Amino acid sequence: MNNVFLDDLPEEWNGYKVNTDFTIGIQMLQAKYDRALTDYEKSDMFVWLMFADADENREEYLRDHPQGQGLGECVEWFLSGWFHDNPNPDGDKTRVVDYDVDQWRIYADFRQIYGIDLATVDYMHWWMFCGLLWNMPYKLSSFLQVVSKRQEKPDNNMSAEYRKELRKTQQIYALDQPEEKEYTEEEKTAIDDYDRMMAEIRGRK
Repeated sequence: MNNVFLDDLPEEWNGYKVNTDFTIGIQMLQAKYDRALTDYEKSDMFVWLMFADADENREEYLRDHPQGQGLGECVEWFLSGWFHDNPNPDGDKTRVVDYDVDQWRIYADFRQIYGIDLATVDYMHWWMFCGLLWNMPYKLSSFLQVVSKRQEKPDNNMSAEYRKELRKTQQIYALDQPEEKEYTEEEKTAIDDYDRMMAEIRGRK
């Protein structure tokens, strides 16, 4: 387990160099929840975001990177490796943040609370960004207050008026939720073809 007090934030996974800027994580999560993209297209975007590099002619190319199950493990490590608490015992996978919808709340919170201008910062590790984002003082954070409203469940102790206001508030802040989907045979074949293609590309280097 990486400790921010003792260790440098990691820049590679199992020997593979990873692009770790917070903008990479944001773009990956945007792609993850984009219903217009197939799972194959999402995987392709993950690879280019995490492992694209530029040579002296500024042409993008892919560095060596994991494939198949290893790629999935690397993506999970990058997106969630900062989080050290136990998983939600209820298994609730409700989506509570959208970096397009919530951009100004997050931007304003970082300016007000940390004095950080996210639009101009040169580099911030994705794990540092997440650690700061999810540990802002609740009463000062408009973003965390919106997240709380998205997660709040109505109960019998609430007045009818409060339940009505809660429903209205949740409609205002509602996000599209991920669809439960399994790979089709065509998508599995496409992913296998992609892995073979990338193996051939690496073999030509």
